Amino acid sequence: MARIQKQCDTIACWSLVWLLLVVFVPSNNEVAAFSPLDVLHNNENTLRLAPSSSSSSKLFAKPPPNLLFDLEAVEAFEAQMDLQELALVNELGSAAETDDGDEDDGGDDDVDDGRFEDQVADAVQEFVVPPELHNKRIDAVIASLIPTLSRSVCGTMVEDGLVQDGDETVLNRKSHKVAAGTTLRVAVPREEKPLEIEPQNLPLDIIYEDEHMIVLNKAAGMVVHPAAGNWDGTVVNALAYYLSTSPYGSGDFVGKDADTSSSTGSKEDPTGADGETLSFRPGIVHRLDKGTTGVLVVAKTSQALATLSEAFAARTTKKTYMAITVGNPGRKVVIDKPLGRHPIHRQRMRVVPDPHRKDSSGTAPKDRFSPTMLQKGRRALSFVDTLAFDSKLAVVQVRIETGRTHQIRVHLQDRHTPIYGDDVYGIADWNKRLLKSHGIQRPLLHAYQLEVDHPVTGERMTFVAPMAEDMKQLATNIWPTGPEEYPEIFA
Repeated sequence: MARIQKQCDTIACWSLVWLLLVVFVPSNNEVAAFSPLDVLHNNENTLRLAPSSSSSSKLFAKPPPNLLFDLEAVEAFEAQMDLQELALVNELGSAAETDDGDEDDGGDDDVDDGRFEDQVADAVQEFVVPPELHNKRIDAVIASLIPTLSRSVCGTMVEDGLVQDGDETVLNRKSHKVAAGTTLRVAVPREEKPLEIEPQNLPLDIIYEDEHMIVLNKAAGMVVHPAAGNWDGTVVNALAYYLSTSPYGSGDFVGKDADTSSSTGSKEDPTGADGETLSFRPGIVHRLDKGTTGVLVVAKTSQALATLSEAFAARTTKKTYMAITVGNPGRKVVIDKPLGRHPIHRQRMRVVPDPHRKDSSGTAPKDRFSPTMLQKGRRALSFVDTLAFDSKLAVVQVRIETGRTHQIRVHLQDRHTPIYGDDVYGIADWNKRLLKSHGIQRPLLHAYQLEVDHPVTGERMTFVAPMAEDMKQLATNIWPTGPEEYPEIFA
């Protein structure tokens, strides 16, 4: 009787175990199949678990990873997205890449919302696409219909929403192909290039000047030279006013007999950034972003312009920046990643993916796509060193060997430590906090030091510009001992 009771207790115990397995183990997992009835006796009257027909099954405490998602499906989806992105790159066409110096000024200006009726224009011109332009890109069609406008200008007009079809539908994709017989309504902007640079009495922070060049500490919010959307209020406008009465002379580019031609004698600079004539960039050797402050060197003579331009192109100059970043980029970090135009947001730059880097399936982009579908970037080399970090923000020193457009901003974004206040590559919530707490609405990036050979004497010269007050105050909060350790930066 006692033995029967013992067997009943044993069966009840295994029944409880079975119930717990049914309740807590997901039904789609592999569970060793057994039953309380599988409890048998051997000759020694001990209990054992009889082997089940599915004896090879395994008991898992939680679902194995391969049951949670289809890895092949995920990789196929990633490959499809890559194909769509690269196809879009080909459709848009390769954007012209220019090495304009340190940063691209004016590149972050707000883009118009594209509403046709809100554009200020002299007149709305109406055209019918002729048969010879059938199925051509709309920017090329408009350039053919309005010969006075370049194709790049026409493309910008399309993106700005200045082109409609006959049904008043805005056509804002410059890669859009139009059929013969299509009616196009084009609003030609009223704003045109001024015939000459207007001298303006604007404050300039002059670090150094002689008869060959002038070095400035550029203020935030000031564009370097006139361009679309910024025809005045620039550094060039301010220099046109100041140099006319400078004790060191006005140089070749300012005055009644100013020579606005390039060093080769051409009135146009076909390789100039933004397609502007050199007369709107007199003496400009390199550029800084609109929101960036710091050292900017400007040539006053054609000879100095040619020599300094050659020095920047040969990378014999040494450029050092200060930045405040969200997060800590690290100590003595080398970032050697190529940059290229973003395939969708054409006003932005990005780090171009390495075509040889393999994904989780072990396949590299170069093995999935043809060479024509792979975007090629231009090499960009930055040396980053964190000087101070308060667990949220960092004061960072950056030295760049190359001068790609938005190089520092994109490299730091790629490292997941974007520049504080950068409305293009930064973090929106942090930018709002910066505006609310400090009233700052710009990237906190400063061209701190420039080493360059004098264009005439060949003497190696070092120019240092202290940070702007808004950035200096924030940097001091992060790095209280900074003014003592680097007084020239905080001067």
